[in-house]
Amino acid sequence: MPRATPLGVACAALAAVLLAGCGPKLVRTPVFQKDKPGVRVELQRREKSGTVIARGFDQPATIADVRIAHILASLSFEDREKKRRPAVRSEHVYDLAAGISEALAQATPDDVVAAAAFPEDRRLGIFSDNRVTSFLLHLEADSMQIEFMNIEDPLEKEGAKVGFQEYQIPSELPALAPSFTLPTGESITRLGNRGVSVAWRDDVFRRPVSLTGRDAKGKKRTVLMELPPEKEAGATAPKLPRPEGLSDEQTGALDKVDAARASGAITEGEYQRRRRLILENKLEEAGDETKP
Repeated sequence: MPRATPLGVACAALAAVLLAGCGPKLVRTPVFQKDKPGVRVELQRREKSGTVIARGFDQPATIADVRIAHILASLSFEDREKKRRPAVRSEHVYDLAAGISEALAQATPDDVVAAAAFPEDRRLGIFSDNRVTSFLLHLEADSMQIEFMNIEDPLEKEGAKVGFQEYQIPSELPALAPSFTLPTGESITRLGNRGVSVAWRDDVFRRPVSLTGRDAKGKKRTVLMELPPEKEAGATAPKLPRPEGLSDEQTGALDKVDAARASGAITEGEYQRRRRLILENKLEEAGDETKP
C-alpha cells in the first residue's frame, strides 16, 4: 500500500474543509435569555448556498404564554428507575413559556424553536450540581411537537463541566437511546423515543396546573393563572408584517385571509397555512376564499 505524502495529506484535508463548507449551515437567532433561573430560547434554521432549507411548519403563530406554561407543566418523564418527575422544573416554566411564545410569534415556517433550562442543585450548602434540560419545538397544524435532547443531564461540553453561558443548544437529536421515557397524557401522545405531540388548542391546557418544587425540605405548590374565556384566536392576534415585493394578487389574497381570521371564519392554524401559501405565491393551494 503506497504511503501518503505530506502534499497528499494536505490536499485531503483541504478537500474535507471544502466539502464541509458546502453542507448546510446552522443559523441561530437568540430570542430570550435569563440568568437566574437559567433559561435560553432561540430560533434555529439551516441554510445551504445562501438559501434557507424549507421545513413547511405552521409558523408564525400566536399562543398565549400561560397556555404554553400549562403545556410545559403537564410534561413528565421517567428515569431508569421508573421514578416519575416533571420534565421542566417549576422555577423554569414561566420563563420558558414567555420565551417560547415570543419565539413562535417571530418564527418562519422554516424555523425550529430551541429551548434550554439549567437546573441547579446545592449539596451541603457548598457544592453545585449544574444540569441541563433542552428540547426542540415546532408547530404542525394544531400539533405542538416537542423533542427532548436532554432532561436533567449534567451540564457538560466535551466531557468537561461548563457554565450555562457556554452551552449551545443542540440542533439535532442524539443518536443514542435516551435515559428517560416520556409518558403520554390527556392531549399528549408519544413522538418517537424522545418527544411528544401536544394538541395545544385543547381546552385541557386552559386549566390551572399545580407545580411541585424539588426542594426535599419543603415542597412548594404554585397554581398557574387560569386563562380568561378565549375569543377566537384571530380576533386578538396581532397583524403580521408583510414582506416587500408582493404582487397585487398576493396583497389582495392576504387582505381576504386576514379578514377571515379576524372574523373567526377560519382557525389560527388554517390562517397560518393559507398565509404561508400566499407568500409562496401558491394562490390556488391557498383556497378560493383568498382569491382577490
